[in-house]
Amino acid sequence: MRRLHIAIVGFGRLGLACAEAARNDEQIVLAGVVRQPESAQILPAPFDRIRVVSHIRELSGLDAVLVCIPAEWVRGCVHDLLQLGLPVIECARFHGEAVLEHKQAIDRWAIRFERPAVVGAGWDPGALSLMRDLFALLTPKGHTDISHRPGISLHHTTLAGSVPGVKGALSTEHRNADGQMERYVYVELADGARLEEVKAAVAADPLFGRDITTVFQVDSLAALEDEHGVLLQRHGSAGQTKHQYLMFEARLSEAALSAQMMLAAARALPGLKPRAYSLFDLPLGALWGELRKDSEQTFL
Repeated sequence: MRRLHIAIVGFGRLGLACAEAARNDEQIVLAGVVRQPESAQILPAPFDRIRVVSHIRELSGLDAVLVCIPAEWVRGCVHDLLQLGLPVIECARFHGEAVLEHKQAIDRWAIRFERPAVVGAGWDPGALSLMRDLFALLTPKGHTDISHRPGISLHHTTLAGSVPGVKGALSTEHRNADGQMERYVYVELADGARLEEVKAAVAADPLFGRDITTVFQVDSLAALEDEHGVLLQRHGSAGQTKHQYLMFEARLSEAALSAQMMLAAARALPGLKPRAYSLFDLPLGALWGELRKDSEQTFL
């Protein structure tokens, strides 16, 4: 199996997530990281042996460059990389007319400099965009509702945090398909505390008793607060069959999933003509790279 050699531009949350994903991907080799000269030139373990440079020209033999910098800087960076003859993957957060204009600009450069680029290859836009599109294909006449990250209730969070045995708590809320309020209460327990006793105490409080409440134990609230929530609902009809309801609900690290999508786009690069592509332009099987046959056997 030929492994793809990639570089990462930027090493914030997304850049770190891409490095972690590459480290666990048998088809990818992380050849180097590009950082500003004033940034630390030695990465934290386990990436301390990865080469860090201040300009992409210091790296060679690259199959793709993952751009992991703020959205307002992405377009200029992509232009410079394509001009140097390097294929590019980026996941800048643009939507609607803005993402079309962004893609068209990069498409002109990709054609001029004869290298492919994949734009919007993250979580949103990216994987979540494909989910929305698939739901609409299945129920062409209808409407889509989407809510990002269930709202945090400060009052409920404070109350749950005061329950004996609770070291820390986070309460979130959203309305289900029937319009009922649901609350998810995440608790980090003190040493010796029992989850069942905490659940009983929360259920007995009148503030929680009015709504559907589920209590979850977590190891770290700090890690949980880094997560993103999404609820995607599609109400529509399939042909003459009405009242179809599709739902996708997830709790996730947006950086981690964006990184996985960027690596998948990198695996699809070989063989692409010099253009700018979105995930809608790429065959789903191509995102698996050389593992395509295995994925077909597993998921078809």
